[in-house]
Amino acid sequence: MIAGNGLVGWQMLQATLETQRTAFDKSAEISRESAYFQEKIGSVGSAEELVADRRLLSVALSAFGMDDEIDSKYLIRRIIEEGTEADDALANRLNDSRYVALANAFDFEKVTTYKTQSEGFADPILAAYEERVRANLDATLAEPAYVNDPDYAALFKAQVEENLEISRTYFRETIPSITSAEDLLADPELMQVVLTAFDSQDRQGSTTLLRRVLEEGTSDPTALANVLRDDKLVALSDAFGFDEAETRTVLQTEAFASNIATQYRWQQFEDAVAEVDPAIGKALQFQRAIPDLSASDISDTAKWYNVLGSTMMRGVFETALNLPNGFSQIDIDKQVETLRDKVESRFGIRSFSDLEDETILNKVIHGYLLQEQISQSSGIGSQQIALTLLSTIRYPST
Repeated sequence: MIAGNGLVGWQMLQATLETQRTAFDKSAEISRESAYFQEKIGSVGSAEELVADRRLLSVALSAFGMDDEIDSKYLIRRIIEEGTEADDALANRLNDSRYVALANAFDFEKVTTYKTQSEGFADPILAAYEERVRANLDATLAEPAYVNDPDYAALFKAQVEENLEISRTYFRETIPSITSAEDLLADPELMQVVLTAFDSQDRQGSTTLLRRVLEEGTSDPTALANVLRDDKLVALSDAFGFDEAETRTVLQTEAFASNIATQYRWQQFEDAVAEVDPAIGKALQFQRAIPDLSASDISDTAKWYNVLGSTMMRGVFETALNLPNGFSQIDIDKQVETLRDKVESRFGIRSFSDLEDETILNKVIHGYLLQEQISQSSGIGSQQIALTLLSTIRYPST
């Protein structure tokens, strides 16, 4: 529901956005298609399988604003299969950032993941390591030699604390690169932390035993850790789980299905808004897309090239800045230079990250809607229209 068009309609939509989106997402078709995608996408192993399932393909394409390509199965298959690494890949040659985003998202290359690469893996190991080191430190400082020499005790404690910090940093930075028992055993610093954490320092020289314990895991009753009945070694083997490494595509992760389904619901909502008011629909897409682009790790200049590669983002900026119709025909580098100069002059945007400021982003959107409404109005002077529309704009107080 949009009460009015242009700026008035936009401000009304913003005030009711969450309520309207929640209701929209619960609609039968959106709920049904989202659930189907999340249930089935993990079983798809190739671009060919994806395009063969029209329902899955529909959600996938809708998530990237490409509903109109639903019958272009050969094109979509090529885009996904070729990826984006090669300069001459089809997605890179189509001059539309949506194709690149689709190809990057639907990557069917299988990747092996290890427990050591999971978020938070280092935390319990480091906590146990530090607990044992501090317990040993306290016991050492209680000895007469340290009690009777406070200065020496303080120096000793400071050195241990410094070593702890070095070990913490090194462990966190290095452990994600460890993908086998061989890797772990080859790093004495990591092994010191690990064996201390699992109270197994007495196994320091037992390289062959430790390799078997780490490689065999604990699921098999005949695995060495189980045969030895050593709870410490069982815990060590379970923690690293080198025998449980998973080989799968990104599509088989829960996060992937959830993220695409969320994008799908958003895009469907934006499309529904656009059916009521195309300009407000485009403004809503812009509002969501700009922060995502700003958060990417590409250079500032690359972000502006991405803007020009997106029909939607380019359109909003060109309209907001009232750029001439022939702007897109000039040299692309000159377009970027002109665009950056104009947004700085008009909106005070010196860096793309400035668009993360809600006030600045709103100024661009309001400028776009204002120009759109002026271009669609007739019968009264444009200056009067502008004054009338500007009087409706409300910026948050600072």
